[in-house]
Amino acid sequence: MNNIASPDLTVVLTFHSYYQLYHTLAGTLPPPVNDTPEALAARTHAAMDKVAAMLPTNANEAELAAQCVAMRAQADHVLRALRKHEGDIAVEMKLNAQYNAMVRTSSAVLGRLQRTQAIRHKREADGAALKADESTQYVVTRWMQQAMEAGPVPAAPTAERAAPAPAAELPAPGSDPVPIAQPPVPSVAAAPAPELAAAPPPDLAAAPPPAAALTLPPVSVLPPVSAPVAACLPAAIAPGLRATPEPAAGPPRSGPMASPAEADEPPRDLPTEAERYAVVYPRRAQEIRRYGGLPPDCTFGPPDDELMRAIINGSSPALRALDGPNPAAD
Repeated sequence: MNNIASPDLTVVLTFHSYYQLYHTLAGTLPPPVNDTPEALAARTHAAMDKVAAMLPTNANEAELAAQCVAMRAQADHVLRALRKHEGDIAVEMKLNAQYNAMVRTSSAVLGRLQRTQAIRHKREADGAALKADESTQYVVTRWMQQAMEAGPVPAAPTAERAAPAPAAELPAPGSDPVPIAQPPVPSVAAAPAPELAAAPPPDLAAAPPPAAALTLPPVSVLPPVSAPVAACLPAAIAPGLRATPEPAAGPPRSGPMASPAEADEPPRDLPTEAERYAVVYPRRAQEIRRYGGLPPDCTFGPPDDELMRAIINGSSPALRALDGPNPAAD
C-alpha cells in the first residue's frame, strides 16, 4: 500500500506559475548597459524586487506586476537609445513616440493591478466570500491538475464508409439490347369547352349624369391659393379666391452662406494637423518656422493660411525639434 501523501496542488501549481513568470520576465527585459554576467544578474534581481514591491498575492497579480516592470524597463531602454541619436530628428521622433507608448502602457497596467487588489481586499473582508474564493481556486486547480495527468484526449474512431453499390453489368457485344421499361403515360380525357355567359345589356338608368349637372362646392370652403394660380382660373371662380400673401423678405445676410456639409463639419484641430505636417514634411515645416512664413524660393506646395500659422506658432515637441541648427530632410 502506498502511504506517500500527494503534494498540495495549490503550492505545486503556484511554484510552477512563479517559475514560468520569472523566466518569462527575464527573457522580455532589455539587455543591461554593460554586457556582463554581473550586470545581467543585477538587472534581473532589480526587476524581481520591483515585482515584489507591488505586493502580488496570486499568479494573476504577479503577471500584471511583471508586465508593468517589463514596460518600464523597455521605456528606459528606448530613452537610452534616444540619447545616442541626438540630432537625428526622424529617429528622435520615432523613439519619443515609443517612449510615450511604453510609459502609458506601464501606467495602465499598474492601475489595473491596483484595482484588482482593491477588489480582492474587499472580498477578503467578507469571511463567506473569502471562503468561497478559496474553494473555487482549489477546485479549479484540482481539475486542471487531473486534466494534465490524464494526457491528451484520444482521437475519436473514424466511421466506416459504406460499401459502394455494385456497378451494373454491361451486355456482351453483339447481343440484343435489354429493353428498358417505360412508365405508362396517363390518358387525358378531352375536357368540354366552357360556355361563355352572355353579357347583360347596359342599364341606361344608372348612367352617370352629364357634366352640366355636376355642382362645384362653395367658393368659401376652397383653400386660399397664390396669385399665379388664381390668374389661371376662370373669371367666375378667381374673384372669390384669396391669394396667399408672400412672406416678407428679411434683411440680406452678410458674408457667404455656409453649405450644409460645411455646417456639419467639426472644428479643425490645427495643433494636431501642424504636428502631423511636421512629421510627414519636416524640411518644409522647418523652413516655414525659420522664415516665419512661406520662404520666397520654396519648391513645394504651400499649406493653407490657418495651418501655416499653426506651424509657425506651435510649441509641440515635434515642432520645437525643428528649431535646431541641423537641417531636416523629408
